[in-house]
Amino acid sequence: MRIGINALFLLPGKVGGTEIFTRSMVRGLAEAGGDNEYIIFINTESVGVFDGVAPNVRVVLCPIRAVRRPVRILYEQLVLPFQLLRHRIDVLYSAGMTAPFFCPAPSVLVIHDLQHVNQPQNFGRVQLIFLRTIIYLSARRSDAVATVSSHVKKDVVRHYGIAPEKVFVTYNAADLEAFRPRDKGEVEAVRKKYGLPERFVLYIASSLPHKNYRRLLEAFRLVSRDVKGLKLVLIGARDYGAEPIREAISELGLTDDVVFLGWLPFEDLPLIYGAAEVFVFPSLHEGFGIPVVEAMACGVPVVCSDIEPLIEVAGGAALLVDPASVGSIADGLLSVLTDPGVRRRLVEAGLERAPHFSWKRSAEETLRIIASLKT
Repeated sequence: MRIGINALFLLPGKVGGTEIFTRSMVRGLAEAGGDNEYIIFINTESVGVFDGVAPNVRVVLCPIRAVRRPVRILYEQLVLPFQLLRHRIDVLYSAGMTAPFFCPAPSVLVIHDLQHVNQPQNFGRVQLIFLRTIIYLSARRSDAVATVSSHVKKDVVRHYGIAPEKVFVTYNAADLEAFRPRDKGEVEAVRKKYGLPERFVLYIASSLPHKNYRRLLEAFRLVSRDVKGLKLVLIGARDYGAEPIREAISELGLTDDVVFLGWLPFEDLPLIYGAAEVFVFPSLHEGFGIPVVEAMACGVPVVCSDIEPLIEVAGGAALLVDPASVGSIADGLLSVLTDPGVRRRLVEAGLERAPHFSWKRSAEETLRIIASLKT
């Protein structure tokens, strides 16, 4: 079977978890379905991202830039269908929330979350209309929808009126070969490489408003009064929303206590997790929350929001807090930082929980969805 992968949306270093998802799923599909041929349609910003992934993966460069979203969508709607015919694609797998409305092959659309539906205040008026229209029509016109959690599936069924039997759950995961407890020498090497502090709380997320940085910073200021020498390390794509975070750091008097890094190489992230005393994830909205699984797999205690789907993902292996409450976030961090028993319980539970999420399993389930459209 010739499976097309629509990766026209991808902006390396800018789209956070959806980039991790796409990279990992392409590798997983290539390994799980070795008899298939995979044709990945990419934009000019993604040149080199998928080179050498596997012998059965071929890249088709399309002459568009993802940063120019309206142009990219027009290309996806008007030109990509002809590309699919040209390359004799049997099934199209669109990894980034949008797909051609009139597709010459059966179509599977991945929906990572419905933030534009659940938290419309995070978007401008024109952007909101655009997202509501394009994602809704993409979902309605696709033959199957793959969601990254049961929570997102419920959202898709409820808000888009799609039959539940057309919506599937293929969980996100962590690369368990990379994300695992590391020895002290490896951890110290990466600490030196980035000038990381001896004791720090880690948060890996984009700079978007729903990542809840203001409350985290206020909570950290409370915690740092009781835990001397503690720092906060922030890692992730820095784009829209980055400047307000910097302003909040300055306003709260935390300039010397926050290490503000950007998008880092994937190979360094497991070691940075391993250097942290606790991983915090106080997001207000998520589709899955890949960093929660990555941290657990690295043997780091996790404090995260008590929202769906993080409750679904954590499965009792994280300390849950109210993301709308500065005090709750602070209390959660203090509990892990000051109580060895709590820390030990979370580490053990996290190491047991993380293997429940596997890119191999997700790829196999995705292939079953794709195969069902050809029967």
